[in-house]
Amino acid sequence: MKNTVLTYFVLMALVGMVTLSVLGASMVQKNDGRGLVVLALVVGGLLLTFIYGLTADRRGRAQRASASRPPRYKTVTVSSSAEFPHPPSAVWALIRPAESALSLTDGVYHAVSVPPLPDGPGELQCFFHRNGDIGAIEVVQEIPEQLAVTRPVLPAGDVQTQTTYRLEIAPRGAKLTVESEFEVPEPAVMNEDMCRLYWDKHFGEIRVLLDRQAVIERGL
Repeated sequence: MKNTVLTYFVLMALVGMVTLSVLGASMVQKNDGRGLVVLALVVGGLLLTFIYGLTADRRGRAQRASASRPPRYKTVTVSSSAEFPHPPSAVWALIRPAESALSLTDGVYHAVSVPPLPDGPGELQCFFHRNGDIGAIEVVQEIPEQLAVTRPVLPAGDVQTQTTYRLEIAPRGAKLTVESEFEVPEPAVMNEDMCRLYWDKHFGEIRVLLDRQAVIERGL
């Protein structure tokens, strides 16, 4: 229906332009100065139509070329760190096991680790949320009590992410640094402040649990 109406309007425009052309030519032959004005309007309309069609064609080609071009990505790195008045071994023992998510992550009611497979993925840590969601991360690299590199496997998102945990000895205990790398498609913008706020909250939860464990151990 839309194409039929468009075709009708195009035909009417062509008929009108032809009629004006004939009228203008007839008036010129009769030495009527208004005929030049009519012909000028017809020529101007044709030029405007030609320019519009050329511009629309170039715009369409540019859009098609942009759509067929693979998207460009940029790497955004967000880093946060915190110190804890506890030995690195205590910090690692808390953050490393998948089961720690039951205390450190809201809404997780069960967590399990799947051992790495030969020539396959590394260790998988799976998390079952109370709302029915299931999440999983792969431990890509690990140096016990020093370094762990993870990447999310489930759910799969549009943004590729890799997170590195670095644990160091600090004057007062241990320093934990978390560095996340995001492969963000341009021209999308990464909310880095929101990511830092998340890790600051996570560090606070780690600190509370470590202090609680230290009190229990001293009581024993």
